[in-house]
Formats: sequence, C-alpha cells, structure tokens
Amino acid sequence: MDSLILRSPNLIFLLFLVLTLPLLASESDTEKAIIYKVVDPGGGVTYTDTPPVDQGGSEVTLLPITAIPTLKRPPESISNQPTHGYFAYTRVELISPKHESMLYYDQAEVIARLALTPSLQVGHQVQFYVDNSPYGGPVAAPSLAIAGLERGAHQISARVVTSEGEMVARTQSVTVHVQRHFKRN
Repeated sequence: MDSLILRSPNLIFLLFLVLTLPLLASESDTEKAIIYKVVDPGGGVTYTDTPPVDQGGSEVTLLPITAIPTLKRPPESISNQPTHGYFAYTRVELISPKHESMLYYDQAEVIARLALTPSLQVGHQVQFYVDNSPYGGPVAAPSLAIAGLERGAHQISARVVTSEGEMVARTQSVTVHVQRHFKRN
C-alpha cells in the first residue's frame, strides 16, 4: 500500500497543490482562489483552478496555512575590550560561514573560521557557540568543524577566552540556514 501511495502521481500532485497554492495566495486578494477536483472516466484525478466545462467537478476546500511568526532577537552589544586589562585584539570576526549563508542537505558540517588580529595568543582559546550555547569545549585554534545542525536557521558566534575562562573578545553572530530533506510517511 505504501509503495502505491508513493508512486501515485495524483497524490503527489495533490500534496504539491495543498502545500503550495496557499503560499501563492495573497492576503490582499479580494477573491478567494477556488480549486476544483475532476475525476475522469478512467479514475484519473485532476486539480485545477478553472471550472470544469465538460466533466463534473467538485470544489475542494483548502485549509488555511498556520503562520508562525519568527522572534527577532535584539542585537548583542559587542565589546572587544579585554575583561582583564592586559590585551586586546584589533580584529575579531567570523569570516566563515558568511552571514545568511545556506548549508545544503549534502553538507555534513560547516567550518567556522575566526579572523584575529593579532593571531591567537599563547594561553588564549576560542569557544564557538551555536544558538548561544557552547559547541564543545574551547580550542586552541581559530577554526572548528560544526556538525549535526538540524534543519532551520542557526546563530554561530565565537569568543576568545583565557585558560581561566575569562572572555577576551567576541564576535557578532552570523546566521546560517540549514536545508535538510525529511522523510515522508
């Protein structure tokens, strides 16, 4: 039965219509789009927005799309001044990934690269963050492979810390969008 459902072009087309037509409809439209279902004598099903002339058709009622607003986080106040008073980096920037970049389904990981001027000092480490939570522990390198990101938008940032855990500098967050396929039942 499952293989029949997955092979049925009519069901796939119906799913396509149900998922995409509401996206195309604008709230400012004065007319509501009407979809018709037409079954031909051979049992084939067709969905159309044109009223059927020669074949009997029935109106299909589409369910409204549930809109979920995204929350906007206030910008972080960025301070690259040292907390302990003896050293300051003049440049602290995530150069990879780029802000608003897309991570496609076939990419297993993203490389986070930090540009520091001067270079990472002895006794300093870099703590990378994903969605404001530490990703692993601090590393003594300006780059790290981040794997296992779920589908959706994620914030990546980094902080330079001392061996005692004091923050020396931090970057602004960059947003990456992860595109993953999902299994349909």
